[in-house]
Amino acid sequence: MTEAIEPIVYRWWLIMSGIGVFNILLWSALGYRHWRRVSDDPHWARYWRLQWVLSGVYVLGCASRCFVLRSDIKRFALIDSWFASVGVGRTIATFAELAFVAQWAVLLTLFARVSHSRKARSYALVLVPLILLAEVGSWYAVVTTNYAGSIFEESLWALTAGLMMLGLLMCRRQAPPAFQRPIIAGLTLGFGYVTYMVTVDVPSYVRAWMADEASGKRYLAFSEGLQDLQRVVVTGRAEDWQYAMVWMTLYFSVAVWISLAMVYWPKEVRFAAPSASD
Repeated sequence: MTEAIEPIVYRWWLIMSGIGVFNILLWSALGYRHWRRVSDDPHWARYWRLQWVLSGVYVLGCASRCFVLRSDIKRFALIDSWFASVGVGRTIATFAELAFVAQWAVLLTLFARVSHSRKARSYALVLVPLILLAEVGSWYAVVTTNYAGSIFEESLWALTAGLMMLGLLMCRRQAPPAFQRPIIAGLTLGFGYVTYMVTVDVPSYVRAWMADEASGKRYLAFSEGLQDLQRVVVTGRAEDWQYAMVWMTLYFSVAVWISLAMVYWPKEVRFAAPSASD
């Protein structure tokens, strides 16, 4: 860790590291609980285990990013190491984020099956491809340092969350009573997330892109950017991490807890879920 780290940044790093450890322990406890759980319905057994594995990819990916903090486009990091490079961090983030949205798709598919909603099931099928496309935008931004890629990425995340909400709405009327609270929770969280994305997150990247355009910034060519991915700018200044402190703290805590909640919730109900052909 850099010796010039400011106290507020150091305390933030300690908090983030603590969150990472806590999330790993919580995921492990859920795994112990669910792998011991016995269900007469094979649909539930597969659902729990798939959600737990996908959540594990997300939890461990986010925890590693809690321990080794970095800011991709600016190449900032708290430590001088190859593991702190943008290339490593973005690779971890890509797998973690695809696993997270896969959890959404698995959850919406379950709701669609028990609600007999073909439209909701079709929405579930497009969630992962949309985020795969968003990851392309993210890599473009990271490699070229052009915030246009981030605008594209974050806009797709907002769209994907919106489609998830539409799917949940389609399932709500026909879903069993035990599923009503998870659906309402999903709609509430989705509304808050989309609102944040369209009013705060996407506009912040638009402003950053406009500032770069106004200053005549030269973006990296793709070949240059690939070579630059291993460059690490070690900094512990609070000014450099100011915005990251906000979104990283929320992302690596609340988003991870949502991932873990999808392992626990909804609970099993006494019915046989329809098959995929229904």
